Amino acid sequence: MKLYPRRRNQYVFVSLLGVIAVINILFFFILYRPVRSEYFRLQASIEKARADVQSRRLKIERLEKLSAQLETSAQDRQRLYTMHFIPKETGWSAILSKLDAMVQESAVKNSRKDYATGEGAQYGLVSVKIRLPVSGIYPNIMKFINEIEKANTFFIINSIDVRSTESSATPEVLMNLNLETYFYQ
Repeated sequence: MKLYPRRRNQYVFVSLLGVIAVINILFFFILYRPVRSEYFRLQASIEKARADVQSRRLKIERLEKLSAQLETSAQDRQRLYTMHFIPKETGWSAILSKLDAMVQESAVKNSRKDYATGEGAQYGLVSVKIRLPVSGIYPNIMKFINEIEKANTFFIINSIDVRSTESSATPEVLMNLNLETYFYQ
């Protein structure tokens, strides 16, 4: 069978197209697996990045909330100091008048008060130790302790030494009260 040049060119062209198609299919199969694995790796990396972004958002929200709380903590601390502690400049006279008012309110007797400051200031507060001997009948002593507990100023009762006297007609209670309070600077 004799092929005409045109027909032969068509066979050559079709053969060439077939070879190119086979080469393309081979390249597709050769490159498909690495590209597919790279696609899945990138997809996993994107998911990890999304999770990191979400956790960072939560961390930023938490830090912003903490920052807002810290901004108000200085104000809260100052309010606490002014409400429950006495300024150092007026501390001695203020404590004396407060304790005298409590002594009079509870109808106990007090002849003296001993004061001593603690070592150094801590957190802007200076410790003040007070030794307060009082005497009176038992209900009045209890009323005095109750007054100390209800006071706006923080008083810490460190120790109580209690004795009774039977020398008079009405038995009295003698109490040495060791208190602690704080002055703020």
